[in-house]
Amino acid sequence: MQTPLNNPDEAAAIRRRKTLRRRIIMAIVVALLLAGVVIAVILILRAREQNPLANMVSAQVARGTIVQTISETGNVNAQTGAQVNIGSQITGRIKELNVDVGSYVQANQIIATLDLPDILAQYQQALAALNAAQQAYNQQVSGVGFTQTATTSDINKAQAALATAQATLRQDTDTLNAQVMAAQAGVNQANATYVNAEVFLKREKELLDKGYVAKQDVDNAQAAANVAAAQLDTAKQNVLVVQTKTATTIETDRAAIHSAEAILAAARSETANNVIKTQQVAAAQAAVEEARANVAFELAQYNKSIIRTPISGTITSLSAQRGDTVAAGLSAPTLVTVVDLKRLQVDAYVDETDIGDVRLGQAAKVTVDAYPNKTFDGNVVKIAQGGALLQNVVTYDTTIAMTNPRGLLKPGMTATVTIVVSKHENVVVVPIEAVKYIGTTPVIYVAEGPKNMVAHRVQVGIADNTNTEILSGVTPGETIILAGYPPSGAAPGAGGLGARGLGGGLSTGRGR
Repeated sequence: MQTPLNNPDEAAAIRRRKTLRRRIIMAIVVALLLAGVVIAVILILRAREQNPLANMVSAQVARGTIVQTISETGNVNAQTGAQVNIGSQITGRIKELNVDVGSYVQANQIIATLDLPDILAQYQQALAALNAAQQAYNQQVSGVGFTQTATTSDINKAQAALATAQATLRQDTDTLNAQVMAAQAGVNQANATYVNAEVFLKREKELLDKGYVAKQDVDNAQAAANVAAAQLDTAKQNVLVVQTKTATTIETDRAAIHSAEAILAAARSETANNVIKTQQVAAAQAAVEEARANVAFELAQYNKSIIRTPISGTITSLSAQRGDTVAAGLSAPTLVTVVDLKRLQVDAYVDETDIGDVRLGQAAKVTVDAYPNKTFDGNVVKIAQGGALLQNVVTYDTTIAMTNPRGLLKPGMTATVTIVVSKHENVVVVPIEAVKYIGTTPVIYVAEGPKNMVAHRVQVGIADNTNTEILSGVTPGETIILAGYPPSGAAPGAGGLGARGLGGGLSTGRGR
């Protein structure tokens, strides 16, 4: 006889009974869990019915800092005086070129040297002439004079010569002063033309950046600016020449007066020989002064063959190489451009709706696409008084000056500027969504107790993208409602502001 464990049918029946019991137990457990969930939901719903605030999004009134900013785009440019276009004041072949694009140069450093043997020869000739004049003067000074008796006729002649020399000095002074004034007037006119050309060039470049003019117009404006610069330099050189000529002529006239005075004094003292000697010494001294003036002029011409940079900075462009010939004149091109990358600025275009909040000295943050995770500090230093129409919006060019010690920024980069127009610290703040409006009156719903809420009339200050400053109406620590009241679809009426039960609602105008 077999035992149940050894009977396959009995063993299968036992397994089926065990499986059935497990399923029944699992069903009971699941049913209990579902019942618990249903009971929890019912309890939560009943709690919410008893406390309507549980259905709303709330927050606490607190103290904090509100920073109001405006953001605009612009371009990185060199500050005024931080970019110089250097050309040649004289025509010649480049003998030495000491820089390349990207080179850093110090102020007064030699950029290039021109091969001008004729200018050097003229300078050396002037030096030789000065040396000869100086020797002649020394010989006249070292000579020994003699005396002889002077007649009345000699004295009269000496007096007439003195009067003539004095009249000549007055006439030459008036004439030469007029020439100096005329030369200076030429400088003023050339400078005005140059300033106008630079302003026109800047405007053409701005219009080119906006797509309003062709590149040829900018090139024409650049050529006109170069012409004006050359004319201004020529006018300044003319002033120097006239001033040198004036000084030499007046000095010569004065020497003649001194000589005439000496002759007269000698005639009166019966020392005609000494008068002649004095006259010869004066003439020799005048020749020395004239030679010195000529040396100074030739040295100035020779120095033009040495091209230097007036500022420290980085070479950003180079238009010629060693051995090339550079031409000075009305169409003289720029040889190199030097930019001080430590002195850059951003020209941002601020919308007319925001320009009223911008003030000189306000702090600004600048970011560029090349360094998205880096912020550069700056300050507002200039606000244009005239607006420009950009994409059918009136904007005002606002300049932000900043430092660039590591040289990361480059002229021409597109920048995003954030200007801090107002900053209030330790003020009462609430989330911006907490402020509602009943008609035109700003209010904040404040929870008082588990079932009631009061609409407080508030006075708002500045706001940023997250919070709003509250000047009066609520205090820190109060619980305010951000969302969930009034119920969706319930339009507020137009009644007064005060405490109301949540069940009754407020009779207010439709908020915004």
